[in-house]
Amino acid sequence: MSQNMETLRNRLNSSSQFLQSNDMHVVEVKDGYAKVEMIIDEQILNVHGFVHGGALYSLADTAAGAASFATGRDSVTLAGTINYIKPGRGGKLIGIAQEISAGRTTGVYEVFIFNDEDVLLSRATFTMFFLDGDRYRKQHK
Repeated sequence: MSQNMETLRNRLNSSSQFLQSNDMHVVEVKDGYAKVEMIIDEQILNVHGFVHGGALYSLADTAAGAASFATGRDSVTLAGTINYIKPGRGGKLIGIAQEISAGRTTGVYEVFIFNDEDVLLSRATFTMFFLDGDRYRKQHK
């Protein structure tokens, strides 16, 4: 991992209370790609004892965001869809995000979430809006 990507990974992991409070960690980030892991504990289980869909969505959103940040531009989620394929079980969730397209203002990212036994739990697609520095600051003064 390059020094810039290592700095980005550390920034993402240390600056988000949401990630920290939900046991999520960006473990790898590179151009158009991110890998984020989340510990499965009783706090993220639904009434059936499986990982809550909201936890899977949050992990997918985080992975897509991390991959989009690897473009060198900060972003926010514009839209996201997820398909839940199998019940979430195991000790850990692994979200893998891959860039599909990155344009002037938006990027599209596909995310697959697996458990620690390599079972595919969900597939998601996210559209991210890039917050290009000067233009964003002018609009929000």
